[in-house]
Amino acid sequence: MLLVYNILVGFAFVFVMPYFIWRYKLAAFDKMALGIKQRLGFYDIEKGKDILIHASSVGELKTITMFIEKLKKMFPGKKILILTMTPYGYKYVLDKKIADKVVFAPIDVPFCVEKLFLRVIPEMLILVESELWPNLIFSVARKGAKIVSINARMSDKSFRRYLFVKEFMAEILKNIDFICAREESDRNKFIALGYDEKKVIKTGNMKYDKIETVSTKRSITNKDFGFTDTDLIFVAGSTREQEEEIVINVYKKLAEEFSNLKLTIAPRYPERCQDVEKILQKENISFIRKSQLPTPHSLLPASRCLLLDTIGELTDAYSIGTITFVGGSLFDGAGGHNMLEPAELGKTVIFGKFVKNFQESAELLILQKAAFQVSDEKEFCNSARRLLIDAKLRDEMGKRAKEVVVSRRGATDKSLKIISEIIKDDANR
Repeated sequence: MLLVYNILVGFAFVFVMPYFIWRYKLAAFDKMALGIKQRLGFYDIEKGKDILIHASSVGELKTITMFIEKLKKMFPGKKILILTMTPYGYKYVLDKKIADKVVFAPIDVPFCVEKLFLRVIPEMLILVESELWPNLIFSVARKGAKIVSINARMSDKSFRRYLFVKEFMAEILKNIDFICAREESDRNKFIALGYDEKKVIKTGNMKYDKIETVSTKRSITNKDFGFTDTDLIFVAGSTREQEEEIVINVYKKLAEEFSNLKLTIAPRYPERCQDVEKILQKENISFIRKSQLPTPHSLLPASRCLLLDTIGELTDAYSIGTITFVGGSLFDGAGGHNMLEPAELGKTVIFGKFVKNFQESAELLILQKAAFQVSDEKEFCNSARRLLIDAKLRDEMGKRAKEVVVSRRGATDKSLKIISEIIKDDANR
């Protein structure tokens, strides 16, 4: 089955190679050019023995920031190399300095993967969330390094797809030494695919433990985002295509009643800011990009919307939100985004009904009456209006939201305990 996989991936690789070369030649930023070179297997990094952590993008990296900090304290002599897949993830690691090295993960074909290991001796491979790359896993296992999956999850869609190649998945999974599953449903899916039930446990969702809360940083104020102290702030985070139109429609209706209401939109992918700008222009809503805003500075009275086109500031934006909406949830496809981020800040969260990637978190917040789940624009507008009118309701729901997060913490330490035992056992052999 691995041979079949490599043939299929090889064909795909040949077809996309011209695209990679074209992107490399046109790369406007060094990080983009570097990303393409490294994904093809050309790594110019210092040789050494490293713990590899595969975290796809910024979301996963923010989730494991606390994990990495604690791992470094437990094993100060170990070097950590992060494999990421996006320019934003690469930049996040460099900006936050959370690892010794960061590179773009190689394309999962033998040639590219093996070239990485000409420079790196893997001491351990830690896979974050849903990363199951066959050649990477087989290659690390052949080199005798341990492999652990943390905060492991498997969507229903992926599970159904994996069932068609169950024997192949079993071959991949048996190379993983331990799986720290996010939820019991995730644990059951790994077992159903043939993984040893003794080597997979539910440790919980590490997103509840995320370190980047405002309490750990300087105090954030409205003025840091160009607003006045008296402004009400409507924050829409991680929005996807089609959602911005609904957000803007809701904002326009609410602004008729609340004249000091300002809007912050943070698209899931910052490059989509151009698309959002066109919608704002069409609706005659004045705006400014965060990257164009001097600090400290206040928005001009005519500027009603701030476009968050920067990386790593969404948590801060949520912290000043009067009402917060988490995107990827109004339409089927994305599966929702992290509503725990504003919840842990004591914010009442609004999100749509398509949240399968965060189903348990959404259900907990709804059960504790700490969030609003909406089906359409009308419900969205009504829920937001209730929160703007009733400060007491807003505070009570926000308090309950934070309590939900605090009560569910501990996944990071559970995962660290398992990994530390594996590292110590290896050292004693």
